[in-house]
Parts: sequence; structure tokens; C-alpha cells
Amino acid sequence: MEYLFKVLIVDDEIIIRNGLHKIIGWNKLEISEVLTASCGKEALEIACASKPDIMLTDICMPEMDGLELTRLMLEMLPRLKVIVLTGYDDFKYAQKSCSLGVKDFILKPVDENKLTESIKIQIENIKNEMQSQLSENIISRKKMLESQREIEKSLIELTEKSANQIESINIPEKLALEEDCDYQVALVKPEISFESVWSQHGNLLMISIKSFIIDMVDSKNSGWTFQNRDGDIVIIFYVCSKYEDTREQIAKLQEIINVEFDVALNVGIGAVVCSMSEITFSYEQAKENCRQYSLEKDNNIPLVVQESYQSSNYNRLAYLKQKVIEHVNDPEKTKKYLKDYIDEVRASESNKSNAEQKFYDLAAAFYWEYLRTTGNSADGRLETLISTLQSNDMENCSAFTEMFIMKLMYSNKKQMHEIIEAATEYISQHFSEDLTVFTLAEQFHVARNYFSRLFKKEMGEGCNEYITRKRIEKAKQLLADSRLRTYEIAEQIGYHDTNYFSLAFKKNTGLSPKEFRDKLNNPE
Repeated sequence: MEYLFKVLIVDDEIIIRNGLHKIIGWNKLEISEVLTASCGKEALEIACASKPDIMLTDICMPEMDGLELTRLMLEMLPRLKVIVLTGYDDFKYAQKSCSLGVKDFILKPVDENKLTESIKIQIENIKNEMQSQLSENIISRKKMLESQREIEKSLIELTEKSANQIESINIPEKLALEEDCDYQVALVKPEISFESVWSQHGNLLMISIKSFIIDMVDSKNSGWTFQNRDGDIVIIFYVCSKYEDTREQIAKLQEIINVEFDVALNVGIGAVVCSMSEITFSYEQAKENCRQYSLEKDNNIPLVVQESYQSSNYNRLAYLKQKVIEHVNDPEKTKKYLKDYIDEVRASESNKSNAEQKFYDLAAAFYWEYLRTTGNSADGRLETLISTLQSNDMENCSAFTEMFIMKLMYSNKKQMHEIIEAATEYISQHFSEDLTVFTLAEQFHVARNYFSRLFKKEMGEGCNEYITRKRIEKAKQLLADSRLRTYEIAEQIGYHDTNYFSLAFKKNTGLSPKEFRDKLNNPE
């Protein structure tokens, strides 16, 4: 295997930079690129873009000395090999260098042979680390294959067990379903005709299709793929803004598989569900829809799955119930689906006891979702509702159910505004602290996923984006109205790494903090 490495030379003296560039036979050392910088700031910018493997740096330089540069470099590139070149034969410098992780300490004037030998040693160290990493990756892959059967078993249980049995499932650590999103299940079956070359090789076809889907879904961390007990392929998609729409992903899969294997796919898609315990519900809908509907292709029109929840009263009510729960924070949509649910029960149930049970099922599901998202404790509301439903006729049962849900929703809506208002105030008062979605959710005693979605809904931007924007605005104010140094401003607004602050500031304003301040002081 051929290795090619990059070296960065940092020295404020151009003669030394050029001299080192010329006296060392870099090509013989498997060095493909030699970069140079005249100061620490320039070196950091080059390293950020080019990711060198080895750095040669002087200690004594203006603005930022070589030891501080080394500290920042190793934070950015932990595997970087640093060789310090200095004219100071001082034990404290060597001691400090070693404590930072410097690999060699060479005195000026530099001996060409000694430096070459030091670079050779670092290159060998890098190669050994790369080989070790490769071995670790192979071992990790073997372990992953060994645990694949355990993962698939857990996925089958996750889709087949009822919601109240989910806690009994032994979910392996490697099966880390992403939490900050919803879920949607799709079931895939290839259409194999008797004339098809695959008619005698169905298992091979399923393995090949499954492999394709894993490459397109699992490897991008946008879901999990497995085969159920019937041998059908099941995909649990993550549903949120950072992932492509489920139907679009399915359409791409259909197109690729049709070209590669000359088969079409029957696909059923379940409803979007918001918790792991409800995945089984989406799975059952996907199975039902797969039995009735297939993907249809119309020239260049994107493929879509024709879904219907009218096939049975059960499916219709299940769909409407899911929609009511999905929109716990959207009064208008909740009202619409709630009305449809109540109308459906009235139209389909003449038996008061059955209707009562369906009204209670909806109210209970909404109540538990309300508790989950708000972090509130359970109280006696459900017991009161049961008594109310049992002692009233169907007309009043529907009215009390609607009243129960709307009261919860508007209570939640009011609390929602209060939480975000308090959160934005907290952010403005605690810039210097570690502010993340996780810490803020803990501060206000709500679920992290709920807080994240709530913040974006209320503020029109993600929580982390909001924090960054507010920090940069505060930095602008401090640069304009104070004489604080850049590192002091960075600390005040929560950036513990001055270099990282400078990069974030430039990304958001187009200028470095120094350039921004200079422009304010010299408008022309």
C-alpha cells in the first residue's frame, strides 16, 4: 500500500521555512505535499483546510507561540505528529512540549539528518496507527456481523409485539434507534412472475434487494432494514427534516431495483408514529397496505405509494387516532381529525359500549402523549372520564371526549409558549455556559425531542441555530462597545476555544472578529 503524507512547516522566519523546504528530500519520505505558514493563525487556517499529518514548528513566534499553536492543533487534529524546532536549549520548554504531546524536540540550527530521521519515525508511527485502525475496523465489522442476528431478532419483536410489551424487548446497544425523530414502517415484496429468471432463486433475490436497501438506508443512518418471519423485507424509516421523505426513498429504491434485477416492488407504508412503542402500529398498517396496493409508475412522475385507510373501519379509526395524537400541539388539525374520528364512531357503532370504548381509547392515547411531551405527572383525569362516559348517552360521550382532549391541548399550548419564552430568556442570561438542547430540556424538565420540536415550531429555527445566532449578535455588540480581547469575548459568550469562536464568527458574518472591529473603527 502506498502512503502519501502532508507536512506543515511553521516559522516566522522565511529563510528557515524555505531552507527546511529545500534541504529535506521529502519525496523519499513519502511526503506528497509540504505546506508553510509564517504564524500560528495562518497555520490553523491551513490545517483546517488541508489536515496535515506532521507539523514542524518554532516555539518563539509573535502573537501565538509554538506551544499554544501545538495545543490548538492537537485539539483540532488529535493524530497530528508535532516536531518542535527551537533555538532555546531549555528543559522547561522540552518538558512543556512533552506534556502537550509533542513527538520530538530539535534544537536549531537544525541537523538535516537528525530531522530526517525524526520525520521517518513519525511516518512509521502514522503507518502503524493506520494499520491498527484498519485491524480495529475489521474486528468491529466481524462483531457487527455476529450481532446482526440479535439485532434482527430485536427488530422483529419491535414490530410484532404490542405497545405494552416493548419494555420486555432486549434491544442491543448497537440497535440505537435515533430518538430525535418519528418513525414510519414500509414492507417490501418483489413481484416475481413464473417467467422471471428469479422464479427459482427467490432467496437470492431477497438477499440482494435487502443488501441494496441497507446500502441506501442503514448505511446513511436513515433507518433499519431486516426480514420478518415471513421473509418479507421491512424498513423502519426515521422521519424528520434532515432525512428524505419516506416515499421519495422508496421511489428511488424501486427505480434502482427495477433496473438492477428487472423486478417491480409491492410496497406498503404505515402511518408516521412518534414513539418506539407505536412502531408495531405502523408495521401492521404497512402489512395491510402491502396486501392491497403496489407502487405505480407513470412515465417520469415520481413513484408514490397509494395509501388508503378506508379498507376497514378499524384502519380508518386507527389512522384518525394517530393523526389526533400527531398534532397534539396544533389545535386546528387536532380539531379536524377529532371531528372525523367522532363522526366515524357515530356512523359505525350503534352499540353504546363499543363506542364508549373507542372514545376512551382516543382520549387515553392523547392523554399519555400529553404527559410524555410535557413531562407532567399522571393524575385522576382518566378515571373521571371513564365514570363520565359510563353515565352518559353516546351523544354526550362524544361531547365529553372532545372537551377532555381540547382542554388538555390548550393547557399544553399555554405551557408551550411559557417554556420557550423562559428558555429564550435563560439563553440570554447564560451565554457563557454550556447551552444545548439537552441541557435546556433538563433545565425545564421536558423531553429533549419534544423541546427541540417545540422550539423550532415556536421560534422558526432550531435551538442550536438560535443559540449561535444570539451569541454572534452579542459578540458583535462587545466588539463594537468594549475593548475586550477576542479570547475574553469568546469566553463571555460560551466559546472556550478562541479559534473555534473566530471560525464561527467568520462563518456567520463573513469577517473575523478582528476584521469586524477594524471595519467599525475604520469605516472607509
